[in-house]
Amino acid sequence: AVVSTQSTGSPSDCGVADDVSEKSHLGLLDACVILSINKNTYTAALSTLNTSLVQGGLPESVQVHADWFAGTAVPALVDCVTSVKDKSLLADFTRLLAQLQTVVGRTFVQHVVRPALLPHVSDACVLPVYCTGVLAVSEEDRAELKEFLGQTLSQYAQQYLPVEPLTETFAELSQTRAILHILVTVLNSALKDATNPLVKGIIAKICKGLCDCADPQDIVSHVVPILTRLANDPDEFVQTSTVICFAVMLQRSSGSVSSIREQLDKFISYSVSADVHVMMCELIESFTQVLPLCNPDIQRDFLIPRLATIGVSNSTISNKTKRRDITERLIAAYKAILCCYVTSDTIEHYIVPGLQALLVDAQEVVPEQQQSVDIMLREVMSKTSMTTKDQKPSNVFGSKMSGFFKKK
Repeated sequence: AVVSTQSTGSPSDCGVADDVSEKSHLGLLDACVILSINKNTYTAALSTLNTSLVQGGLPESVQVHADWFAGTAVPALVDCVTSVKDKSLLADFTRLLAQLQTVVGRTFVQHVVRPALLPHVSDACVLPVYCTGVLAVSEEDRAELKEFLGQTLSQYAQQYLPVEPLTETFAELSQTRAILHILVTVLNSALKDATNPLVKGIIAKICKGLCDCADPQDIVSHVVPILTRLANDPDEFVQTSTVICFAVMLQRSSGSVSSIREQLDKFISYSVSADVHVMMCELIESFTQVLPLCNPDIQRDFLIPRLATIGVSNSTISNKTKRRDITERLIAAYKAILCCYVTSDTIEHYIVPGLQALLVDAQEVVPEQQQSVDIMLREVMSKTSMTTKDQKPSNVFGSKMSGFFKKK
Protein backbone atom coordinates (compact mmCIF):
# COMPACT_ATOMS: atom_id res chain seq x y z
CA ALA A 1 0.00 0.00 0.00
CA VAL A 2 1.05 3.59 -0.58
CA VAL A 3 0.03 6.76 1.14
CA SER A 4 -2.70 9.02 -0.21
CA THR A 5 -1.62 12.24 -1.91
CA GLN A 6 -3.66 14.18 0.64
CA SER A 7 -1.51 13.00 3.55
CA THR A 8 0.93 15.63 4.79
CA GLY A 9 1.32 14.69 8.45
CA SER A 10 3.92 12.74 10.30
CA PRO A 11 4.43 9.00 9.68
CA SER A 12 2.26 8.18 12.64
CA ASP A 13 -0.82 9.95 11.30
CA CYS A 14 -0.46 9.08 7.61
CA GLY A 15 -3.49 7.43 6.06
CA VAL A 16 -2.85 4.32 4.00
CA ALA A 17 -4.91 4.08 0.86
CA ASP A 18 -6.85 0.84 0.46
CA ASP A 19 -7.27 1.38 -3.27
CA VAL A 20 -4.01 1.69 -5.17
CA SER A 21 -5.00 3.53 -8.33
CA GLU A 22 -2.92 5.21 -10.99
CA LYS A 23 -3.21 8.52 -9.16
CA SER A 24 -2.14 7.08 -5.85
CA HIS A 25 1.41 6.70 -7.17
CA LEU A 26 1.69 10.45 -6.56
CA GLY A 27 1.64 9.57 -2.88
CA LEU A 28 5.25 8.47 -3.30
CA LEU A 29 6.12 12.14 -2.98
CA ASP A 30 4.88 12.10 0.61
CA ALA A 31 7.74 12.01 3.09
CA CYS A 32 6.17 9.29 5.24
CA VAL A 33 5.74 6.76 2.43
CA ILE A 34 9.38 5.77 2.48
CA LEU A 35 8.96 4.73 6.11
CA SER A 36 5.86 2.62 5.49
CA ILE A 37 6.88 0.24 2.68
CA ASN A 38 10.04 -1.73 1.96
CA LYS A 39 12.75 -0.62 -0.43
CA ASN A 40 11.91 -3.01 -3.29
CA THR A 41 8.25 -2.02 -3.30
CA TYR A 42 9.14 1.65 -3.13
CA THR A 43 11.66 1.40 -5.97
CA ALA A 44 9.17 -0.42 -8.19
CA ALA A 45 6.45 2.13 -7.49
CA LEU A 46 8.84 5.03 -8.07
CA SER A 47 9.81 3.50 -11.39
CA THR A 48 6.11 3.44 -12.34
CA LEU A 49 5.83 7.11 -11.44
CA ASN A 50 8.87 7.91 -13.60
CA THR A 51 7.29 6.02 -16.49
CA SER A 52 4.08 7.99 -16.03
CA LEU A 53 6.04 11.23 -16.15
CA VAL A 54 7.73 10.30 -19.42
CA GLN A 55 4.48 9.18 -21.02
CA GLY A 56 2.60 12.25 -19.80
CA GLY A 57 0.30 9.99 -17.84
CA LEU A 58 -0.09 12.19 -14.78
CA PRO A 59 -3.61 13.48 -13.98
CA GLU A 60 -4.57 16.52 -16.04
CA SER A 61 -4.98 18.64 -12.92
CA VAL A 62 -1.34 18.06 -12.02
CA GLN A 63 -0.12 18.90 -15.50
CA VAL A 64 -2.13 22.09 -15.65
CA HIS A 65 -1.71 23.40 -12.13
CA ALA A 66 1.91 24.03 -11.29
CA ASP A 67 0.88 25.20 -7.87
CA TRP A 68 0.35 21.57 -6.83
CA PHE A 69 3.98 20.88 -7.60
CA ALA A 70 5.13 24.06 -5.89
CA GLY A 71 2.93 23.80 -2.83
CA THR A 72 2.68 20.06 -2.21
CA ALA A 73 4.87 17.83 -4.37
CA VAL A 74 8.19 19.67 -4.09
CA PRO A 75 8.09 20.23 -0.30
CA ALA A 76 7.08 16.61 0.14
CA LEU A 77 9.93 15.50 -2.12
CA VAL A 78 12.39 17.53 -0.06
CA ASP A 79 11.05 15.99 3.14
CA CYS A 80 11.31 12.54 1.62
CA VAL A 81 14.92 13.00 0.48
CA THR A 82 16.03 14.46 3.81
CA SER A 83 14.41 11.60 5.73
CA VAL A 84 15.73 8.74 3.59
CA LYS A 85 17.76 6.16 5.50
CA ASP A 86 18.71 3.86 2.62
CA LYS A 87 21.05 5.96 0.47
CA SER A 88 20.69 3.60 -2.46
CA LEU A 89 17.27 5.18 -2.99
CA LEU A 90 18.84 8.57 -3.68
CA ALA A 91 19.53 7.56 -7.28
CA ASP A 92 15.77 7.05 -7.74
CA PHE A 93 15.04 10.56 -6.50
CA THR A 94 17.77 11.92 -8.75
CA ARG A 95 16.13 10.29 -11.78
CA LEU A 96 12.77 11.68 -10.71
CA LEU A 97 14.14 15.23 -10.64
CA ALA A 98 15.76 14.73 -14.04
CA GLN A 99 12.42 13.48 -15.44
CA LEU A 100 10.67 16.56 -14.05
CA GLN A 101 12.94 18.73 -16.19
CA THR A 102 12.00 16.67 -19.22
CA VAL A 103 8.24 16.78 -18.60
CA VAL A 104 7.51 19.98 -16.71
CA GLY A 105 10.42 21.94 -18.13
CA ARG A 106 13.72 23.43 -17.01
CA THR A 107 12.16 26.82 -16.25
CA PHE A 108 9.77 25.35 -13.71
CA VAL A 109 12.54 23.29 -12.09
CA GLN A 110 14.76 26.37 -11.86
CA HIS A 111 12.04 28.60 -10.36
CA VAL A 112 10.20 26.12 -8.13
CA VAL A 113 12.11 22.89 -7.48
CA ARG A 114 15.57 24.35 -7.15
CA PRO A 115 14.69 27.10 -4.61
CA ALA A 116 12.97 24.45 -2.50
CA LEU A 117 16.06 22.21 -2.48
CA LEU A 118 18.72 24.91 -2.15
CA PRO A 119 18.23 25.62 1.59
CA HIS A 120 18.82 21.92 2.28
CA VAL A 121 21.99 21.32 0.23
CA SER A 122 24.03 21.03 3.41
CA ASP A 123 22.07 17.84 4.11
CA ALA A 124 24.10 14.73 3.30
CA CYS A 125 21.25 13.25 1.24
CA VAL A 126 20.16 16.40 -0.58
CA LEU A 127 23.58 17.47 -1.91
CA PRO A 128 24.09 14.57 -4.38
CA VAL A 129 20.42 14.67 -5.44
CA TYR A 130 20.55 18.43 -6.05
CA CYS A 131 23.80 18.36 -8.01
CA THR A 132 22.96 15.30 -10.11
CA GLY A 133 19.20 15.80 -10.54
CA VAL A 134 19.15 19.57 -11.06
CA LEU A 135 22.52 21.10 -11.97
CA ALA A 136 23.90 18.25 -14.08
CA VAL A 137 20.90 17.63 -16.34
CA SER A 138 21.19 20.40 -18.94
CA GLU A 139 24.21 21.98 -20.60
CA GLU A 140 22.96 25.41 -19.48
CA ASP A 141 23.38 24.51 -15.82
CA ARG A 142 26.73 22.74 -15.96
CA ALA A 143 28.78 25.93 -15.80
CA GLU A 144 26.99 26.72 -12.57
CA LEU A 145 27.61 23.14 -11.40
CA LYS A 146 31.35 23.77 -11.72
CA GLU A 147 31.15 26.96 -9.65
CA PHE A 148 28.84 25.41 -7.07
CA LEU A 149 31.09 22.37 -6.52
CA GLY A 150 34.15 24.58 -6.15
CA GLN A 151 32.45 26.72 -3.52
CA THR A 152 31.08 23.67 -1.71
CA LEU A 153 34.49 22.00 -1.58
CA SER A 154 35.97 25.18 -0.10
CA GLN A 155 33.13 25.42 2.43
CA TYR A 156 33.58 21.83 3.58
CA ALA A 157 37.30 22.41 4.14
CA GLN A 158 36.88 25.72 5.97
CA GLN A 159 34.13 24.45 8.28
CA TYR A 160 35.67 20.99 8.87
CA LEU A 161 32.44 19.30 7.73
CA PRO A 162 32.21 15.52 7.23
CA VAL A 163 33.41 14.95 3.69
CA GLU A 164 31.23 11.92 2.82
CA PRO A 165 28.35 13.88 1.15
CA LEU A 166 30.87 15.64 -1.08
CA THR A 167 32.68 12.44 -2.05
CA GLU A 168 29.35 10.72 -2.79
CA THR A 169 28.26 13.65 -4.96
CA PHE A 170 31.46 13.61 -7.02
CA ALA A 171 31.28 9.83 -7.34
CA GLU A 172 27.68 9.94 -8.59
CA LEU A 173 28.46 12.70 -11.07
CA SER A 174 31.62 10.99 -12.36
CA GLN A 175 29.64 8.25 -14.06
CA THR A 176 28.83 10.71 -16.86
CA ARG A 177 31.98 11.28 -18.90
CA ALA A 178 31.13 14.86 -19.93
CA ILE A 179 30.62 15.81 -16.29
CA LEU A 180 33.80 14.02 -15.20
CA HIS A 181 35.76 16.67 -17.10
CA ILE A 182 34.00 19.34 -15.01
CA LEU A 183 34.88 17.51 -11.81
CA VAL A 184 38.53 17.22 -12.82
CA THR A 185 38.61 20.95 -13.59
CA VAL A 186 37.15 21.72 -10.16
CA LEU A 187 39.70 19.48 -8.41
CA ASN A 188 42.65 20.86 -10.38
CA SER A 189 41.58 24.41 -9.59
CA ALA A 190 41.18 23.59 -5.88
CA LEU A 191 44.56 21.83 -5.80
CA LYS A 192 46.27 24.76 -7.52
CA ASP A 193 45.06 27.18 -4.84
CA ALA A 194 45.37 24.78 -1.89
CA THR A 195 47.94 25.44 0.80
CA ASN A 196 46.16 23.67 3.64
CA PRO A 197 46.95 19.93 3.85
CA LEU A 198 43.35 19.36 4.97
CA VAL A 199 42.05 20.67 1.63
CA LYS A 200 44.46 18.41 -0.22
CA GLY A 201 43.34 15.48 1.92
CA ILE A 202 39.71 16.18 0.96
CA ILE A 203 40.69 16.22 -2.71
CA ALA A 204 42.35 12.83 -2.24
CA LYS A 205 39.19 11.43 -0.65
CA ILE A 206 37.10 12.76 -3.54
CA CYS A 207 39.52 11.08 -5.96
CA LYS A 208 38.96 7.83 -4.09
CA GLY A 209 35.23 8.12 -4.90
CA LEU A 210 36.08 8.78 -8.54
CA CYS A 211 38.36 5.74 -8.61
CA ASP A 212 35.49 3.59 -7.36
CA CYS A 213 32.92 4.77 -9.91
CA ALA A 214 34.43 6.33 -13.03
CA ASP A 215 35.59 4.43 -16.10
CA PRO A 216 39.11 2.99 -15.50
CA GLN A 217 40.51 4.60 -18.65
CA ASP A 218 39.14 7.98 -17.61
CA ILE A 219 40.68 7.47 -14.16
CA VAL A 220 44.12 6.91 -15.67
CA SER A 221 43.78 9.88 -18.03
CA HIS A 222 42.26 12.44 -15.68
CA VAL A 223 42.48 11.35 -12.04
CA VAL A 224 45.97 9.82 -11.86
CA PRO A 225 47.71 13.14 -12.69
CA ILE A 226 45.92 14.79 -9.73
CA LEU A 227 46.84 11.93 -7.42
CA THR A 228 50.44 11.95 -8.60
CA ARG A 229 50.73 15.60 -7.58
CA LEU A 230 49.25 14.79 -4.18
CA ALA A 231 51.51 11.75 -3.76
CA ASN A 232 54.56 14.00 -4.25
CA ASP A 233 53.34 16.61 -1.79
CA PRO A 234 55.85 17.31 1.00
CA ASP A 235 53.20 16.70 3.67
CA GLU A 236 53.11 13.03 4.73
CA PHE A 237 49.40 13.27 5.63
CA VAL A 238 48.60 14.26 2.04
CA GLN A 239 50.82 11.52 0.62
CA THR A 240 49.19 8.90 2.82
CA SER A 241 45.70 10.06 1.76
CA THR A 242 46.44 8.88 -1.78
CA VAL A 243 47.53 5.33 -0.91
CA ILE A 244 44.04 3.79 -1.03
CA CYS A 245 43.38 5.56 -4.35
CA PHE A 246 46.37 3.95 -6.03
CA ALA A 247 45.42 0.59 -4.55
CA VAL A 248 41.89 0.85 -5.95
CA MET A 249 43.26 1.92 -9.33
CA LEU A 250 45.58 -1.08 -9.30
CA GLN A 251 42.54 -3.30 -8.87
CA ARG A 252 40.30 -1.55 -11.42
CA SER A 253 42.98 -1.18 -14.10
CA SER A 254 43.89 -4.88 -13.77
CA GLY A 255 47.45 -3.82 -13.04
CA SER A 256 47.99 -2.71 -16.63
CA VAL A 257 49.30 0.76 -15.73
CA SER A 258 52.93 0.57 -14.63
CA SER A 259 52.92 4.05 -13.08
CA ILE A 260 50.43 2.88 -10.45
CA ARG A 261 52.64 -0.04 -9.37
CA GLU A 262 55.68 2.24 -9.39
CA GLN A 263 53.96 4.75 -7.13
CA LEU A 264 52.94 2.05 -4.66
CA ASP A 265 56.52 0.76 -4.65
CA LYS A 266 57.73 4.28 -3.86
CA PHE A 267 55.33 4.41 -0.92
CA ILE A 268 56.64 1.10 0.42
CA SER A 269 60.29 2.06 0.02
CA TYR A 270 59.77 5.50 1.56
CA SER A 271 57.69 4.28 4.49
CA VAL A 272 60.35 1.66 5.32
CA SER A 273 63.41 3.89 4.91
CA ALA A 274 61.88 6.98 6.57
CA ASP A 275 59.87 5.03 9.16
CA VAL A 276 56.55 6.63 8.15
CA HIS A 277 54.35 4.45 10.32
CA VAL A 278 50.95 5.84 9.30
CA MET A 279 51.72 5.33 5.62
CA MET A 280 52.87 1.76 6.20
CA CYS A 281 49.67 0.93 8.09
CA GLU A 282 47.61 2.50 5.31
CA LEU A 283 49.47 0.47 2.68
CA ILE A 284 48.75 -2.81 4.44
CA GLU A 285 45.08 -1.96 5.00
CA SER A 286 44.65 -0.83 1.38
CA PHE A 287 46.31 -3.97 -0.01
CA THR A 288 44.13 -6.10 2.25
CA GLN A 289 41.00 -4.32 1.01
CA VAL A 290 41.66 -4.71 -2.72
CA LEU A 291 43.50 -8.06 -2.71
CA PRO A 292 40.41 -10.33 -2.92
CA LEU A 293 39.06 -8.19 -5.80
CA CYS A 294 42.23 -8.18 -7.90
CA ASN A 295 42.91 -10.68 -10.63
CA PRO A 296 45.32 -13.53 -9.79
CA ASP A 297 48.20 -11.97 -11.75
CA ILE A 298 48.19 -8.84 -9.58
CA GLN A 299 47.92 -10.93 -6.44
CA ARG A 300 50.82 -13.19 -7.48
CA ASP A 301 53.14 -10.63 -9.07
CA PHE A 302 52.58 -7.57 -6.92
CA LEU A 303 50.42 -7.64 -3.80
CA ILE A 304 51.61 -10.85 -2.15
CA PRO A 305 55.35 -10.16 -2.76
CA ARG A 306 54.96 -6.60 -1.42
CA LEU A 307 53.19 -7.79 1.72
CA ALA A 308 56.02 -10.28 2.24
CA THR A 309 58.50 -7.41 1.84
CA ILE A 310 56.71 -5.40 4.49
CA GLY A 311 56.58 -8.42 6.79
CA VAL A 312 60.32 -9.04 6.63
CA SER A 313 61.14 -5.36 7.20
CA ASN A 314 58.85 -5.26 10.26
CA SER A 315 61.38 -7.16 12.38
CA THR A 316 63.81 -4.22 12.09
CA ILE A 317 61.43 -1.81 13.84
CA SER A 318 62.60 -1.09 17.38
CA ASN A 319 59.41 0.59 18.55
CA LYS A 320 57.22 -2.23 19.87
CA THR A 321 53.96 -0.29 19.52
CA LYS A 322 54.61 0.38 15.83
CA ARG A 323 55.75 -3.18 15.29
CA ARG A 324 52.58 -4.47 16.94
CA ASP A 325 50.37 -2.21 14.76
CA ILE A 326 51.96 -3.57 11.60
CA THR A 327 51.89 -7.17 12.81
CA GLU A 328 48.17 -7.01 13.55
CA ARG A 329 47.44 -5.57 10.10
CA LEU A 330 49.64 -8.17 8.41
CA ILE A 331 47.73 -10.95 10.15
CA ALA A 332 44.51 -9.59 8.64
CA ALA A 333 46.23 -9.34 5.24
CA TYR A 334 47.39 -12.98 5.31
CA LYS A 335 43.91 -14.11 6.27
CA ALA A 336 42.71 -12.38 3.11
CA ILE A 337 45.48 -14.02 1.07
CA LEU A 338 44.46 -17.48 2.26
CA CYS A 339 40.97 -16.86 0.87
CA CYS A 340 42.44 -16.47 -2.63
CA TYR A 341 43.68 -19.07 -5.08
CA VAL A 342 47.50 -19.03 -5.15
CA THR A 343 50.04 -21.24 -6.87
CA SER A 344 52.48 -23.49 -5.02
CA ASP A 345 55.38 -21.33 -6.25
CA THR A 346 53.80 -18.22 -4.72
CA ILE A 347 53.23 -20.10 -1.48
CA GLU A 348 56.79 -21.36 -1.31
CA HIS A 349 58.58 -18.18 -2.41
CA TYR A 350 56.47 -15.49 -0.74
CA ILE A 351 53.64 -16.63 1.54
CA VAL A 352 55.65 -19.08 3.66
CA PRO A 353 58.61 -16.69 4.19
CA GLY A 354 56.16 -13.89 4.95
CA LEU A 355 54.29 -15.98 7.49
CA GLN A 356 57.54 -17.18 9.07
CA ALA A 357 58.59 -13.58 9.63
CA LEU A 358 55.10 -12.79 10.88
CA LEU A 359 55.23 -15.68 13.35
CA VAL A 360 58.41 -14.27 14.90
CA ASP A 361 56.76 -10.85 15.21
CA ALA A 362 53.62 -12.36 16.73
CA GLN A 363 55.66 -14.27 19.32
CA GLU A 364 57.40 -11.09 20.40
CA VAL A 365 54.75 -8.34 20.19
CA VAL A 366 51.33 -10.01 19.75
CA PRO A 367 51.59 -13.31 21.63
CA GLU A 368 47.81 -13.73 21.73
CA GLN A 369 47.87 -14.03 17.91
CA GLN A 370 50.79 -16.46 17.74
CA GLN A 371 48.61 -19.55 17.51
CA SER A 372 46.55 -18.04 14.70
CA VAL A 373 49.67 -17.30 12.64
CA ASP A 374 51.11 -20.74 13.37
CA ILE A 375 47.91 -22.38 12.10
CA MET A 376 48.05 -20.35 8.89
CA LEU A 377 51.71 -21.28 8.38
CA ARG A 378 51.04 -24.99 8.85
CA GLU A 379 48.05 -24.79 6.50
CA VAL A 380 50.04 -23.27 3.63
CA MET A 381 53.03 -25.58 4.20
CA SER A 382 50.71 -28.55 3.89
CA LYS A 383 50.01 -27.42 0.32
CA THR A 384 53.68 -27.56 -0.69
CA SER A 385 56.58 -29.94 -0.29
CA MET A 386 57.90 -27.84 2.60
CA THR A 387 57.64 -29.03 6.18
CA THR A 388 57.20 -27.12 9.41
CA LYS A 389 60.83 -27.88 10.22
CA ASP A 390 61.92 -25.66 7.38
CA GLN A 391 62.13 -22.30 9.14
CA LYS A 392 64.46 -20.43 6.79
CA PRO A 393 63.06 -17.95 4.24
CA SER A 394 63.30 -19.01 0.65
CA ASN A 395 66.47 -17.95 -1.16
CA VAL A 396 64.38 -16.86 -4.12
CA PHE A 397 62.39 -14.55 -1.86
CA GLY A 398 65.50 -13.16 -0.20
CA SER A 399 67.25 -12.36 -3.48
CA LYS A 400 64.18 -10.73 -4.98
CA MET A 401 63.52 -8.55 -1.94
CA SER A 402 67.16 -7.54 -1.74
CA GLY A 403 66.92 -6.38 -5.32
CA PHE A 404 63.74 -4.51 -4.57
CA PHE A 405 65.31 -2.39 -1.82
CA LYS A 406 68.54 -1.90 -3.81
CA LYS A 407 66.80 -0.46 -6.84
CA LYS A 408 64.66 1.83 -4.68
